[in-house]
Amino acid sequence: MATLYAPAGAASRSGAIDALRVLAVAGIVAGHVWSGPLVDAGLYTWHVPAFFLLSGYLWKPRGPGSRRAVPAEARRRFATIMVPYVAWLGLTLVLHLVMLDHRGQLTADGVALPLVGGSENAGPFGAYWFMPALFLSAVAYRALEAVPLAVRVAIIIGITAVIHRFGDVLAPLPLSVGVAGAALVFMLAGQGLQHVRDRVRHPVRTGAVCLLAGTAPILAGASEHLDIKYGELGTPALSIVVAVLISGGLLLILEGLFTRLPEGVHVGSTRLAVGCLMVVLTHTYVLWLLDIPDAERSAWVLVTALVVPWTVALVINRSALSRPLLGMPRLR
Repeated sequence: MATLYAPAGAASRSGAIDALRVLAVAGIVAGHVWSGPLVDAGLYTWHVPAFFLLSGYLWKPRGPGSRRAVPAEARRRFATIMVPYVAWLGLTLVLHLVMLDHRGQLTADGVALPLVGGSENAGPFGAYWFMPALFLSAVAYRALEAVPLAVRVAIIIGITAVIHRFGDVLAPLPLSVGVAGAALVFMLAGQGLQHVRDRVRHPVRTGAVCLLAGTAPILAGASEHLDIKYGELGTPALSIVVAVLISGGLLLILEGLFTRLPEGVHVGSTRLAVGCLMVVLTHTYVLWLLDIPDAERSAWVLVTALVVPWTVALVINRSALSRPLLGMPRLR
């Protein structure tokens, strides 16, 4: 299942995993509200990698003899990721063009760039790169199941190295096709965590150790931040390890904590998670409409960029528009 929302079956939903989704989305929004070295190091290092790590953590392998596994994966991911992506792109673009025309700022780039996608998009469409990357990486990861694990790992390492070296050239390619491969290494790490998860008897303590180990190189100035959108993978190897340690550490801590929390907290976490996709796609438009410079943005800007889209998403989840706009079945 796509990692912006929980699996459809109530029995398979995890309040802890949903909580990490919500936390990562809040980190993404905060990273767009404010800017600077502290924000880059504290948020960009893990908030997007966390989603790809979760994708691997929840991955359900298909046997090597499975027929048409890749087309089936593409169809499923297209329905849950790309349909909402196209729907919100269309809705937002129409509104955006009307407003640009009203302001006398309508240009050819204003129409073309949102449709092309990739790193060239900024402003109200600045986060749209993520959805095609999520779709493409999942389909590619399914395709890689056809080769032995050692070959798969070697291919993923090779793709990561190429993006690290030529990310600035690859990032502007349409629909994030040039940087989607950077997600594979985090998916591989997430699947590895899935395999050893049963052996972790003290997830809170283990997660705290991972979190501290991942934070230490950042505080020491040894690890640069990542920004997959622009093909920036930070310090070779180290930044990826740091991102995995922080994302995995947060996941383990939340899984440990949620075993001690009442059912209402699990339900609330899962309810909020249904809005993650919409918040990612629309919070940048809220910021664009507010039109407040980075240096002048206070906490209320962050609250507005989170609460407004999330509230609308919860309303949409109760309507027939839930599946096309949120990628989720309607809440009944």
